Amino acid sequence: MKQFVVLDKNKHRRHSVVVGDISHSDNRHLCPVYPTEFHAVARDCPIVFARSKDGEPLESCAMLGIKPGKNLFWREGKWQGEYIPATLRAYPFYLYCKDSSPSNAIVCVDPSALSLTAVNGVGYKLFEKNGDPSQRLVEARSLLEKIYQQKIQSREFVRHLMQMELLQEQVVLVDLPHNTKHQLTGVFCVSEKRLDALSRSDFLVLRERGYLSIIYAHIFSLRQSGNLSQLFKKYHARSLH
Repeated sequence: MKQFVVLDKNKHRRHSVVVGDISHSDNRHLCPVYPTEFHAVARDCPIVFARSKDGEPLESCAMLGIKPGKNLFWREGKWQGEYIPATLRAYPFYLYCKDSSPSNAIVCVDPSALSLTAVNGVGYKLFEKNGDPSQRLVEARSLLEKIYQQKIQSREFVRHLMQMELLQEQVVLVDLPHNTKHQLTGVFCVSEKRLDALSRSDFLVLRERGYLSIIYAHIFSLRQSGNLSQLFKKYHARSLH
């Protein structure tokens, strides 16, 4: 797990970072995504609900790989999908919130991403000479604040799904070479059977909150396990067993 440090205008004034480098995601087979991203993510890979590391019961995640520690969408120095999740694009920054207001939050950075010189000519400075945040840092903080708000909205969305007992533990099957299948267990998906059986009042609640289109995007995304199969075969990933 990466360690982050508080960004300091005095300590880090001369430092630069590479913005938009996704190579850090190489070892991530699951990545948090939020409801506002579901329609974009659903074109690339399955969206599942997995145990959260932040103390929440479940969080929505993009399934980027088959084997833990291996991201099939990051290959040969390129992202192999159409959409890069916001949490990956935010790297090397992280927003630490001491209270519920992101405006009072502290921006942190992965120290391994810092450099006193531009890396391959594409490094961006963090601060101006007078100590003001650079334009790139302002943009990074804006993205982090949006992610924070989306995280809050996602928690409410998941809470409703759980309250209505729509989430069911399922097995996601991915076709592998030699007519074998890999089973991803320990994840949850919306049960279409339970969704169809909802009362009219509960169904209307989902519609009024704008959750129906998000749910359908999640259900559609589960068909994209075929993309994982194709990426696995294309890049000759090592055997799972």
